[in-house]
Amino acid sequence: MKKPPPPLFCENAEEKLGQFLKEMRESQARRDVPSDHDPVNHPKHYNSHPSGVECIEITEHMGYSLGNAIKYIWRAGSKGRQVEDLKKAEHYIRREISRIERANANAVKNQTY
Repeated sequence: MKKPPPPLFCENAEEKLGQFLKEMRESQARRDVPSDHDPVNHPKHYNSHPSGVECIEITEHMGYSLGNAIKYIWRAGSKGRQVEDLKKAEHYIRREISRIERANANAVKNQTY
């Protein structure tokens, strides 16, 4: 005589699955961010300055290197890596200084008297 196959689910499987799904939904709801959170167009780490000004409102009027330096100073520490952000700002400031020095050297070299 052949034995019947073992049950595919444990006892009360549907009930346990329903409870598990309910807990997952509740957990997700606790992790969900407010509906005003827009990480693409208005990331919080660029939009949380006490002045209410968003970083891009300032940096869009600057060149690339200075804009990036300001961006990293603006957000320094808001993503948990303050020293890294400040080192990135320093990197972009050094690039801008080098660019200005090269431009000044070329201007002097190209001057006619």
